[in-house]
Amino acid sequence: MAISLFSCEGNTRLEWNLQNHSSEDVYVVHKTWDYSSVPPETVSIAAGETYLLGVNDILGGNSTPWDPASFIDTLFVTSAAGALCTKDWTDTENWGIVSQEERRIPSNWSHTYFFRVEDADF
Repeated sequence: MAISLFSCEGNTRLEWNLQNHSSEDVYVVHKTWDYSSVPPETVSIAAGETYLLGVNDILGGNSTPWDPASFIDTLFVTSAAGALCTKDWTDTENWGIVSQEERRIPSNWSHTYFFRVEDADF
Protein backbone atom coordinates (compact mmCIF):
# COMPACT_ATOMS: atom_id res chain seq x y z
CA MET A 1 0.00 0.00 0.00
CA ALA A 2 2.81 2.43 0.83
CA ILE A 3 4.44 1.82 -2.54
CA SER A 4 1.27 2.71 -4.43
CA LEU A 5 0.84 5.92 -2.40
CA PHE A 6 4.45 6.91 -2.99
CA SER A 7 4.21 6.36 -6.72
CA CYS A 8 1.14 8.67 -6.94
CA GLU A 9 3.12 11.69 -5.75
CA GLY A 10 4.39 12.68 -9.17
CA ASN A 11 7.44 14.83 -9.87
CA THR A 12 8.48 18.27 -11.06
CA ARG A 13 11.79 18.54 -12.93
CA LEU A 14 13.51 21.92 -13.09
CA GLU A 15 16.40 22.55 -15.51
CA TRP A 16 18.45 25.75 -15.76
CA ASN A 17 20.42 26.53 -18.94
CA LEU A 18 22.65 29.29 -20.20
CA GLN A 19 22.52 29.92 -23.96
CA ASN A 20 25.55 31.64 -25.45
CA HIS A 21 24.24 33.51 -28.50
CA SER A 22 27.22 35.88 -28.52
CA SER A 23 29.91 35.82 -31.17
CA GLU A 24 32.62 34.60 -28.78
CA ASP A 25 33.16 32.12 -25.98
CA VAL A 26 31.94 33.15 -22.54
CA TYR A 27 33.14 32.17 -19.09
CA VAL A 28 30.55 31.35 -16.47
CA VAL A 29 31.03 31.23 -12.71
CA HIS A 30 28.00 29.64 -11.11
CA LYS A 31 26.87 27.98 -7.93
CA THR A 32 23.53 26.50 -6.94
CA TRP A 33 21.92 26.64 -3.52
CA ASP A 34 21.69 22.83 -3.44
CA TYR A 35 25.46 22.64 -3.10
CA SER A 36 26.08 25.61 -0.83
CA SER A 37 29.21 24.06 0.70
CA VAL A 38 30.82 23.54 -2.72
CA PRO A 39 32.79 26.45 -4.23
CA PRO A 40 31.47 28.07 -7.43
CA GLU A 41 32.29 26.29 -10.68
CA THR A 42 33.87 28.08 -13.66
CA VAL A 43 33.15 26.80 -17.17
CA SER A 44 33.77 27.98 -20.72
CA ILE A 45 30.84 27.94 -23.13
CA ALA A 46 31.53 28.20 -26.84
CA ALA A 47 29.63 30.66 -29.03
CA GLY A 48 26.31 29.14 -30.07
CA GLU A 49 26.32 26.50 -27.33
CA THR A 50 23.88 25.87 -24.46
CA TYR A 51 25.19 24.79 -21.05
CA LEU A 52 23.12 23.01 -18.41
CA LEU A 53 23.65 24.91 -15.15
CA GLY A 54 21.72 22.43 -13.03
CA VAL A 55 18.77 20.12 -12.54
CA ASN A 56 16.49 19.66 -9.56
CA ASP A 57 13.68 17.14 -9.07
CA ILE A 58 10.89 18.07 -6.65
CA LEU A 59 8.43 15.53 -5.25
CA GLY A 60 4.91 16.23 -6.50
CA GLY A 61 3.77 17.44 -9.91
CA ASN A 62 3.45 21.22 -10.12
CA SER A 63 2.29 23.06 -13.25
CA THR A 64 3.54 26.43 -11.98
CA PRO A 65 7.19 27.21 -12.78
CA TRP A 66 9.43 28.42 -9.96
CA ASP A 67 11.24 31.73 -10.08
CA PRO A 68 14.33 30.96 -12.23
CA ALA A 69 16.71 32.63 -9.76
CA SER A 70 15.46 30.43 -6.89
CA PHE A 71 17.98 27.68 -7.68
CA ILE A 72 21.05 29.78 -8.44
CA ASP A 73 23.20 31.34 -5.75
CA THR A 74 25.91 32.83 -7.98
CA LEU A 75 26.02 33.55 -11.71
CA PHE A 76 28.70 35.68 -13.38
CA VAL A 77 29.12 35.66 -17.16
CA THR A 78 32.10 37.30 -18.83
CA SER A 79 33.08 37.48 -22.47
CA ALA A 80 36.39 36.08 -23.70
CA ALA A 81 37.60 39.71 -23.78
CA GLY A 82 36.79 40.05 -20.05
CA ALA A 83 33.61 42.16 -20.23
CA LEU A 84 31.00 41.36 -17.56
CA CYS A 85 27.46 40.53 -18.66
CA THR A 86 25.10 43.35 -17.66
CA LYS A 87 21.89 41.33 -18.09
CA ASP A 88 20.26 40.77 -14.69
CA TRP A 89 19.90 37.00 -14.13
CA THR A 90 17.77 37.60 -11.00
CA ASP A 91 15.01 39.19 -13.13
CA THR A 92 12.49 36.53 -14.19
CA GLU A 93 11.74 38.54 -17.36
CA ASN A 94 15.28 37.79 -18.58
CA TRP A 95 14.67 34.03 -18.63
CA GLY A 96 12.83 31.98 -21.21
CA ILE A 97 10.65 29.34 -19.57
CA VAL A 98 9.23 26.23 -21.22
CA SER A 99 6.74 24.24 -19.13
CA GLN A 100 5.46 20.86 -20.17
CA GLU A 101 3.17 18.26 -18.64
CA GLU A 102 5.09 15.01 -19.04
CA ARG A 103 2.43 12.72 -17.59
CA ARG A 104 -1.04 13.30 -16.20
CA ILE A 105 -1.25 10.46 -13.63
CA PRO A 106 0.79 10.68 -11.56
CA SER A 107 1.30 14.35 -12.30
CA ASN A 108 4.75 14.95 -13.81
CA TRP A 109 5.84 18.38 -15.02
CA SER A 110 9.07 19.81 -16.38
CA HIS A 111 10.09 23.47 -16.35
CA THR A 112 13.12 24.37 -18.42
CA TYR A 113 14.71 27.79 -17.95
CA PHE A 114 16.96 29.53 -20.49
CA PHE A 115 19.18 32.53 -19.75
CA ARG A 116 20.33 33.82 -23.15
CA VAL A 117 23.36 36.08 -23.55
CA GLU A 118 24.14 38.03 -26.71
CA ASP A 119 26.88 40.48 -27.75
CA ALA A 120 24.73 43.43 -26.63
CA ASP A 121 24.69 42.06 -23.05
CA PHE A 122 28.41 42.80 -22.54
